[in-house]
Amino acid sequence: MSNHEYGGLTAARALKAEGVECMFGVIGSMDLVCEEAEQIGIKHYVTRHEQSGGFAADGYARALRRAGVTFTSNGPGVANVAGAMFHARGANSPVVLLAGSHPTIEDRLGGGQEGYPAELLKGACKWTHRIVEPATMNFWIRKAFRESMQPTPGPITLDFPAKILSLRATQEQLKYVGTDRVAVVPETAGDPEFVRKVVTLFARAKRPVIIAADGIYWSDAARELTEFSELMQIPTCTRRTARGAFPETHPLAFTAAYRRGFLDQADVVCLIGQSVTALDEWFEPPDWNPAATWIQIQDVPENIWYGIPTDATVVGSSKLVLRQMIAEAKQLDRSMTPDRKPWLARLDEVRCAIAKKQSEATRHLRTLSPIHPQVLCAEVADFLDSSSTLIYDSFTISSFITGQTRATYAGQVLDAGLFQTLGHSIGMAIGAQVARPGRQVVSIIGDGGFGIAGMDMETLARYGLPAIVVLYNNSAWGGRAWGHEQYYPKRNSGKLSEVRYDEMFSAVGCHTEYVTQVDEIRPALDRAMQSGKPALINVIGETTVTHPFRMRVNILDTWSRNNFSELPKEAQEEMRALPRSVFERTAKRSRDNLFGFEVSAEELMEMVGKPLD
Repeated sequence: MSNHEYGGLTAARALKAEGVECMFGVIGSMDLVCEEAEQIGIKHYVTRHEQSGGFAADGYARALRRAGVTFTSNGPGVANVAGAMFHARGANSPVVLLAGSHPTIEDRLGGGQEGYPAELLKGACKWTHRIVEPATMNFWIRKAFRESMQPTPGPITLDFPAKILSLRATQEQLKYVGTDRVAVVPETAGDPEFVRKVVTLFARAKRPVIIAADGIYWSDAARELTEFSELMQIPTCTRRTARGAFPETHPLAFTAAYRRGFLDQADVVCLIGQSVTALDEWFEPPDWNPAATWIQIQDVPENIWYGIPTDATVVGSSKLVLRQMIAEAKQLDRSMTPDRKPWLARLDEVRCAIAKKQSEATRHLRTLSPIHPQVLCAEVADFLDSSSTLIYDSFTISSFITGQTRATYAGQVLDAGLFQTLGHSIGMAIGAQVARPGRQVVSIIGDGGFGIAGMDMETLARYGLPAIVVLYNNSAWGGRAWGHEQYYPKRNSGKLSEVRYDEMFSAVGCHTEYVTQVDEIRPALDRAMQSGKPALINVIGETTVTHPFRMRVNILDTWSRNNFSELPKEAQEEMRALPRSVFERTAKRSRDNLFGFEVSAEELMEMVGKPLD
């Protein structure tokens, strides 16, 4: 290494050696790295806010199955990107943050913008590290990129104190070897005996199902999952970023909407690369059959969930373990397998019932004005093409869009993951459009999230990224300002101002549409696509829809306050009309001790005056 090389150039060359093609963020204390990186072919996209840079890196990472890079400046910049890093951790996304920080000589002295990225973001990352020795920079950059992608993928933060990027090198990089001699961590197969046990359990099952998630996506196991499911005739559901790895148009496919009447009857449930969290109700009753035989196939031991009774466990790459399972299945004596026709017929029956119910509801809701979120979601789902990327970003919309879309390839749907931020989708659309040029990228966002991130529509325009942002604008936080008044009558409204966002962003070069009627939605989407520009479709929606999850909170809050009789008549009637299943799920939340008390479904139904039978 030449003695004239300095830290910024060293870091840029290390990024290039790791195959980095682009970075996202806000300029500042990482300027030396960004400048040198651009000179050697690494493009950087400057966003309006640090969190959008982080979200863009996340969208890029999930779209390409490779580490996405974001950069940020000292103190406030690091604080601003924190939400995006927690978001990436909750979605198992390999984002590498290059964070500037104050000079080490000012540690604990009260220097300007004093902040400690490696300390602040520990809870958001697989690990963090403050690089205080310039000679180890290459080592830590390489380690960050490799380990961000190792199972389970996730974000990593590298903290660069100010002076190390400007210092000239006085010695060779330590603990660093050339890229042609880098240690490679191989994927691991499962224990053959355990794999054989899993296949045997499947072979003897009458009503088996597979729930497959992120492990399938990151190990690129879509083909193996489909082959095994078809070979064994097992209904399969894909979750999170793996949605579409088993095409949701397949006769054996089902979605999370099938919990009642189908999943609660399964006798064998196999989780493959699926983290167990609240997003799937912890795989507990009443949504899931407590008497089922449970199988877990996880990429790493720490992902095994001990909160469900598990009969067989395999640790190994989802891709390799599925290959082992396929080989075992082909050697099976099929005479031992029960007749699955009744189970597959039940799948078809539930699918048809759900489709009919959804179609009838949508047809009725089309007659209402303003536009109902279910109708908007149906229109968006119909508009998407087979190569599209869809990004969810709305508390209200999320409960309607999931059941409307049918993902056909892994990574097609990018959701908010476990951390469930708001305002992430515009940044993610930037990253996804960079990663998938020429393909349809659609964000569906609420006006609350848009208020947080809307200015990055200008970033889309500045770089000519033709993503389509569909804004469900009901001028309310949480999707129901009137509902907040309804269930919390002593509370000020969560209503927001009615804003013509379309007029605002046409001025920065975006194609914009203003939609107030159902029959205007599809033509607006088509014009947005044909424009070749980043597009904002401002859809004026209704304010009375309550998100199903929020309704459970409303019920428990009402129980806690013992004020059901004080609620407006509309709220009382809405609660009484809820099906028993909602009260059962609500009671389960109280049993999880989230509210400090435990109450039964029967007690909740009695509170609202709903007949117990």
